[in-house]
Amino acid sequence: MTLRACGEILIKSFLQLMKFKIHSISKKSNDWEAEGITSLLKKMPHHEVIFNNIRSTSKNVSQAYSIEKESNLLMSALEKKNATILWDLQGKQVSSKQLSKIIQDLSLEFKQVEFIIGGSNGVSEDVFSQVRYVLSASKLTFPHKLFKLILTEQIYRACQIIEGHPYHK
Repeated sequence: MTLRACGEILIKSFLQLMKFKIHSISKKSNDWEAEGITSLLKKMPHHEVIFNNIRSTSKNVSQAYSIEKESNLLMSALEKKNATILWDLQGKQVSSKQLSKIIQDLSLEFKQVEFIIGGSNGVSEDVFSQVRYVLSASKLTFPHKLFKLILTEQIYRACQIIEGHPYHK
């Protein structure tokens, strides 16, 4: 067996154990979001994707307070032993193939990747300093419910790319 074949087997075995957690400042999923996410999760029986919806702060508080409070809630939900990726408009824009490479590389070192989707006011500098990657899917702004669906599809797509399936063309 060649070294490349051994590496591919190793990556596939690590990826089969991969777990993903998506932390977001958002409300409970509505029907269309839940239906779309459920459909994608059924296509990923060997992977685990967990959603942690954290309620936003009251609208009657300052923006600075909201950012600090929500950031603290997000950071306290993370497990320090896992890789973390923050999605933010200020992040580096990546393609699906680039995201799959990031996930593939992280799968060699970590058993779980945790994604952070901050509140509508963003996150604190503390969050930026404590994550492994800060990424952006687009310069467009998406509602949280739609972005969680997009992110779930991109996780599925990344797994397909890594596993060599023809889903991504």
